[in-house]
Parts: sequence; structure tokens; C-alpha cells
Amino acid sequence: MAKNARQVTVRTETTEQGDIRLRCGSFPTSVVVGRGLLPRLDSLTGRKESPFIVADDITGPLFGDYPGKRKGMHLLPRGEKGKSLSSIGGIYTSLAGCGMERTDTILALGGGVTGDAAGFAAATWMRGIRLIQCPTTLLAQADSAIGGKTGANLSEGKNLVGAFHPAEWVLSDVECLRSQKEEDFRQGLAEAVKYGAGEDWNFLSWLEENAGPILRRDCGVLLRLVSDCSRMKLAVVSEDEREQSGARARLNLGHTIGHALEAASGYKRWKHGDAVAAGIMVAARLAGRLGELGEEECRRIGRILSRFSLPTGPDRPWEDILLFLARDKKFTGGVPSLVIPRKDAPCTLRSDIPLPLLREAYEKSL
Repeated sequence: MAKNARQVTVRTETTEQGDIRLRCGSFPTSVVVGRGLLPRLDSLTGRKESPFIVADDITGPLFGDYPGKRKGMHLLPRGEKGKSLSSIGGIYTSLAGCGMERTDTILALGGGVTGDAAGFAAATWMRGIRLIQCPTTLLAQADSAIGGKTGANLSEGKNLVGAFHPAEWVLSDVECLRSQKEEDFRQGLAEAVKYGAGEDWNFLSWLEENAGPILRRDCGVLLRLVSDCSRMKLAVVSEDEREQSGARARLNLGHTIGHALEAASGYKRWKHGDAVAAGIMVAARLAGRLGELGEEECRRIGRILSRFSLPTGPDRPWEDILLFLARDKKFTGGVPSLVIPRKDAPCTLRSDIPLPLLREAYEKSL
């Protein structure tokens, strides 16, 4: 754990099957990281009723039969359009058709878009029903499936509509990652780098040392990667479940610029992880300007992003993203609150950074 981080205990247990189980205090989610988890859903969770599965048109046919009996299944379109209000409305129609009640469970089977959309449906159907997350992408396993954030996109911006609705269980089966396309796999690597640069520089060193096995998708190394990211995410969200103290905002390192790049491109040119990677480099250069990082730390972050074939800067002029930046939830009165990485310490949220200074760091990253 990096210096000065608040010590939040995440209970970790390794089972005879090699699964890694994580639990943090009173936070309602239990996380299991392992291999071959989907066929063991009932034994792992202890639940006996058949869930309603929300997947997409790839994960549904590929993994939909593994959990066993189901009450029904709804397939979302791929990509960010799966998080539109009209797509989520389709989930409600399917839930009504299956007679879903308040005691029933939605199982989200897919990546971050599926998890967000299914989670929002679970949060709002009959004012809230149980949720199980079975993330099938590295981005979802390492980050988005944990913490209870759900959301929908509007044309005005990403995740402007949402709710906090933690899953009872997150089952991260690393064998699912072996079928991911290369481009999609690297999106999760950006979130892993975020944890290294933002929460624990020792973890960043581990990523540097194990880049080869990670890119080869060695299951043993992926178990470590996903479980370490899950541990850090659980620790942070347990401090600040509903983003009231500012602690949870640390998890948005790189996301302010990243979300603006995604929105400015109409969610087509920039994938989430690529955009976050570019945002991390802007934040690192800003941290250098503020004296929080040295030049070597900035170069180090850039090297590991490049090793994972991730962007190290944006591709559009400042004027293209400014409107979308102003809609960011962390902007108040036209002044940004920005997550800044620090050398050998957890990142910090700062609200004293003038917009021109952010622009300078952004344009130096082009």
C-alpha cells in the first residue's frame, strides 16, 4: 500500500479451488476472482432462484448457458448505445414480460456497458432488486463491476443519469478474458495503470515487471491483477460509498479528460480505456507542473501505457472537449475538481487548479 493511504482492511481468502474471495467491512458486495466460476454460480452465492440475465449479443450466446437455469435473458446492443435510455427501457419490457418481482435477481453478464445498464435496471425496477455482476471483460473485472455505480448515457454526456446500487456478488472469471479481442483487453489495462499511478506505486512496478505474461493472458498473472485491482477498489469505495467525502473521487484519475474525449467523438473514435489512458497522461503532466510528480514519474507512466499499446495523449483540440468538460459532475462554477497523481502516495482531488493550467497540460499532451 502506498504511503499515507488510509488503511482499510479487505478480508482476503484463497479457497481450495484457487478462488480469491474479498470482502470489505459492511460494504454489501463480496468479490470472487477465479477460474471456471460461472458454472459454480449457485454454490458460490448460495442463491437458489433462477436469475434474469442481461447480456449483449456476444456474451449472451457465448456464456449465457453457463449459470444454468434462468428466468429469462435480454440482449443489449454492443457498445455505449447499450447504455442509452431506450436500451434500458428494453430491459424493463423484458422484465415485465417475465413477471420479475422484488425478490428476484438480475445477473449482469458482460462488460462495463452491460454491468452499468443492468445495474441501473436492477436499481430502478420496483425501486430496487438484487444484482449479481459476472463481468467478462478486464475493464469490468478490474473496475466497473465493483462499487455500485450504475448509469445511462445521454446525448449531452456520459453517465449523467444513474444510481448507486451495489451488487451482492461480483464473480470475476478470468478464463473469460482469454476470449477478449486485443483492442478490448487493453481497455482494462488502462484501469490497472490508473490503480498503479493513483493508489499504489508498488502495483505499478508489478505491472511493469509482468507486462509480458499479462499481455499473453497468463491466467495466474490475471488472477493477481484482477484481485489486486478489486482489493483497491473495495478499499476506496468502502471509505466513501456515495461520493460524499471525496475519497472515492480518487478512482476518477484520468476520467475527466477521458469522458470528454469519448463524448466529443460521439462515443465512436475513443474507447473508454484508451480515453482514460490519455487522461492519465494529461493528469500526470499537470501533476508535474504542480510539483507533485517528477519528470521520471511522468515518463514511467507513459512507458507502461505504451507497453500496453495505450494512447499517451489526446488527438483533438482543446476547444472540441471544452463543452463536455463543463458538464463533468466534478465541475463547480466553471472550476474543475481534478484528480492529481502524486509520487509514492495516493492521488488527491484538488479544486484549486485554474482551467488555463489544465488547458496547458492538455495541449502539451497533444
